[in-house]
Amino acid sequence: MDGTYGIISLLPVLVLIVVALITKRTFESLLIATLLALVIGYKGAWFPALVEQLQTVAAENIWVLLVVGLLGGLVGVLEKSRAAMGFAGLLSRFATTKKKSLLAEWALSVLLFVDDYLNILTTASITKRLNDSHRVHRTLTAYIIGSTSAPVVVLIPLSSWSIYYASLIESTGIVPEGGSGVLAYIQSIPFMFYPMFCLLVLLLVIAGVIPLFGPIRKYQKQAEETGQLYPDARPAEEETAEEPSGKAGGVIDFVLPILVLLAATIYFDIDVLAGVAVALVFTCIMYLVRKLMSVAEFVDAVWEGFSTMVSVLALLVIAFLFKAACENLGMSEYIIGKVAPLMAGQVLPFAVFLVATLMTFALANAWGVSAIMVPLIVPLAQAMDANLAVAIAAIFSGSVFGTQLCFYSDNAILIGQATDILPLDHVKTQMPFALCAGVLTSIAYLAYGFLFLG
Repeated sequence: MDGTYGIISLLPVLVLIVVALITKRTFESLLIATLLALVIGYKGAWFPALVEQLQTVAAENIWVLLVVGLLGGLVGVLEKSRAAMGFAGLLSRFATTKKKSLLAEWALSVLLFVDDYLNILTTASITKRLNDSHRVHRTLTAYIIGSTSAPVVVLIPLSSWSIYYASLIESTGIVPEGGSGVLAYIQSIPFMFYPMFCLLVLLLVIAGVIPLFGPIRKYQKQAEETGQLYPDARPAEEETAEEPSGKAGGVIDFVLPILVLLAATIYFDIDVLAGVAVALVFTCIMYLVRKLMSVAEFVDAVWEGFSTMVSVLALLVIAFLFKAACENLGMSEYIIGKVAPLMAGQVLPFAVFLVATLMTFALANAWGVSAIMVPLIVPLAQAMDANLAVAIAAIFSGSVFGTQLCFYSDNAILIGQATDILPLDHVKTQMPFALCAGVLTSIAYLAYGFLFLG
């Protein structure tokens, strides 16, 4: 490819959105948009490019694919042993009302701050049926997970996101000798307005201060009046799996594997793949000793859990392929080039937040967009003598906001799978509340710019 394709580079994203809204099918929409991007970029050689990029994105993102698959395997083991049900039973002693059930879901999601994938899959496996008993619509369950997982892992400087973002900061060379990217990241946290407002809006919704509005209000009313917990007409899925031959697991059989997973992840420098591998080995030994499962039952449960993630893995691969095809068209350069003139003076924090949001929405990859923007924005902020912590925080705030608005992001795909709804249904019900937090964030960054950059 020679240069960029200008405004044409945005065409695949527009086609993706239109097709998804018409068909309500995420995979097919992504596939059509990806093929369009490849045809535009490679003309008649689009098919060889498809095969080559498919292999490339699968190899480059093998860590993500393995993490998702193995986490699904671990969740499958915890559910098969009925340990997850045991922990849910413990929570139910507290969660005696709908509001308390939602608060319990929020608290559990906050506690699982190490990684958003771990957060989403574990929280959903425990709380969705607990919420079901209080006639909480699955889109509301998904909203709480979606508006807690990413904001929490960004705000707590001991998570996979924060460690990755700290490494991006170090790569710019702005960290003084003897300093660390983590310290620079911590200094930016007070200015990460979007995740803060997102959590605030969510808590006010749970407390009833902010009433439900938008599509989620209709869905929740439907759940309370008819017991229908899904956006479409299908009934809740029945538990048809055979029970294991051993005794049912208790609270300790859920808590210990999760604690080992968290501890091992932290020990291996916030590497969730290493953490889940250690947790699987520990859980296997523990369940054998406690006679919860045989080796064959354990392996079968892992495979069953992994297999439930196959559709998610396929969606992730096509989403990564779409991102690569759009980058080949020069979409990132086009968006930044058009907005760069605005990144000056008092509107710098707001402009950075806006661009990070738009790019994350378009490319469905918060980490990738941050890797593009941090090396570009840091020198710009330095040249303007602006507060680097604010500029960096605006990037990371935008990456979270864009992730929540994008129905083909990895978070939306995982949340949809974990709560048994479509990613598009999750995003359209979460969007009104995300936009509220986005507007508040925009006001905050504009206010900061005019007060301190004037």
